[in-house]
Amino acid sequence: MSKAIAALLVTVGIVLFATSLTLAQPPEYRSGELLVRFKPNRSNAALARSASTLGIRPLRSLDQGRVQQLLLPDEMSVEEALTVFQNDPDVEFAEPNYLLYTQSQPDAPDDPYFTQQWGLQNSGQAVSGYVGTAGADIDAVSAWELMISDSATVVAVVDTGCNMSHPDLAANVWTNPNEVANNGSDDDGNGYVDDIHGWDFADGDNAPQDASGHGTHVAGIIAASHDNGIGISGTARHVRIMPLRFMNAFDTGTVADAIRAIEYAINNGARIINCSWGSSGFSSSLYGIMATSDALFVCAAGNNGTDNDQSGFYPASYNLDNVISVAAGDQMDDLTWFSNYGKQKVHVAAPGVRIYSLGLDRRALWSEDFSLDGLTGWTLGGAPATWSAGTTPYSSDSVALRLTPNDTYADNADTWAMAPRLDLSNASGCKLSFQLIGSTEANRDYLYVELSTDGASWSNRPVKVAGSVATNGISGVYPYWTTASLDLGPFDGVPQLFIRWRFKSNDQVNAAGFFIDGITLSATSDQEAYQFMSGTSMAAGFVSGAAAGLLSQNGALTPMDLKSILMQSVDANDHFSGKIASGGRINAYSAMMLQDDPNYRSPSASSGGPGSGGGGGCFIEALAE
Repeated sequence: MSKAIAALLVTVGIVLFATSLTLAQPPEYRSGELLVRFKPNRSNAALARSASTLGIRPLRSLDQGRVQQLLLPDEMSVEEALTVFQNDPDVEFAEPNYLLYTQSQPDAPDDPYFTQQWGLQNSGQAVSGYVGTAGADIDAVSAWELMISDSATVVAVVDTGCNMSHPDLAANVWTNPNEVANNGSDDDGNGYVDDIHGWDFADGDNAPQDASGHGTHVAGIIAASHDNGIGISGTARHVRIMPLRFMNAFDTGTVADAIRAIEYAINNGARIINCSWGSSGFSSSLYGIMATSDALFVCAAGNNGTDNDQSGFYPASYNLDNVISVAAGDQMDDLTWFSNYGKQKVHVAAPGVRIYSLGLDRRALWSEDFSLDGLTGWTLGGAPATWSAGTTPYSSDSVALRLTPNDTYADNADTWAMAPRLDLSNASGCKLSFQLIGSTEANRDYLYVELSTDGASWSNRPVKVAGSVATNGISGVYPYWTTASLDLGPFDGVPQLFIRWRFKSNDQVNAAGFFIDGITLSATSDQEAYQFMSGTSMAAGFVSGAAAGLLSQNGALTPMDLKSILMQSVDANDHFSGKIASGGRINAYSAMMLQDDPNYRSPSASSGGPGSGGGGGCFIEALAE
């Protein structure tokens, strides 16, 4: 190959890679569901017509009955249902139940102390190997002197949940004043039993425990305890975190569950709602509940490196006065390469790279590497029952769970290997992980991970493997040891759990099958843990904390006031000019001083409220960099 051709190929590769970062991906949504808002006084008749002719069933009402979450029959696609409802004169709008994703990614950890929190105080110190620019911070230390000690603002962190027992956060977790703990009753009549510290809308229980780490990290940025002799400091003093989990351990949730969490936050007095997530799918349902809320929504602008003015990211791009969209800046006070921007639809920047905050410590409940006892305690079944513990074709010095002792698996196999009974009665935030290598006939022969609480009734569970979530089994070629994981949150607290690996093949092409090793079942612990993460998710946390500080100083501030003050008090510079509406990074101290300035005029005095439009808005999507 000539040098000229090689250079051309490299150039083309770079262009293709750069293009792949900016192309908008179609939004994903949950199959078999639809969100529909019927016109006033039409919903009952329209639903009855749909039920009788199409087999569509209502699942639940959202947004105080204005939006219906519908279940579609198996033979109907979301696209087909959209066509039906969008042409129905009784329907105001119909849309998919979009999937939403968190916006962060862990970095290598470093010293867990205040000096690592450059976003709060940047003296030009080195953090995670990078030297910053002095003063490129939110001036939190000065702002803390102005925060009122007897005011505890409630910030709802609508996310993956949070580790409420973390020693650096436990004192600042919101407690429902109208609920009696663990009495099995709905004391406050809000439809949720024993919701002492929020709710888990992903699993439907009163333990919004984080199994991902994303929500815990964001909560720490906002409200980690001050002056307690351990760890880090949160952006705001005297703040309470209301943990509301609607995303699973794979950092994925739906619009419907997000709406339910937001409804809960509003009904329980949250003044600020942190939304460090989103997607490219515009949801009228989500827009509707945010537009009618008297809370400030702090939204991550997204991590695609694209212009939100041209291609929206929601909810950060909603044109609502009570939405503030947040871009991510770095230690040098520059816009990060991954952060979305937009001169109209992204409002402020905040620190979003190498952010040190709370992490999750995990304790192992059970592990298996097959090296000592082989399959002792395991149960084999199905046909043919050929599972064994032995070496793999990929390595002769390690033992793994083998599907078959032969070079290829059998035709029409339906066989399983079940682990010993497990006890999760004192566990929360449970996850299962294992290593996988091998091959099957792609899209025809599948490995499933099934769970049961009685050993008789089994359910197939989604598995995240190689960065994707397989909902209907694992198939294809995995030439290297690959980590697979399952969210076991729905089984937190059960006294017995059975797990089995089940394999099914057809009578066509056979392959070597899969080999499984390094199985670990873990749960969250109450031990200290910290980690670095980057993303607009983290930047949103700083803005939520700064807004909470303003409310501690003046509880009469409206969402419009908070947004206006934060935008007018930024530290402006050329790096943000022309990229975001305010042209700068937030400054918590300047915001506190502006609010106190007698010459400052509140925008709420001459505006129609949070749903009146105006200075752009933010739309949700969770991104990781």
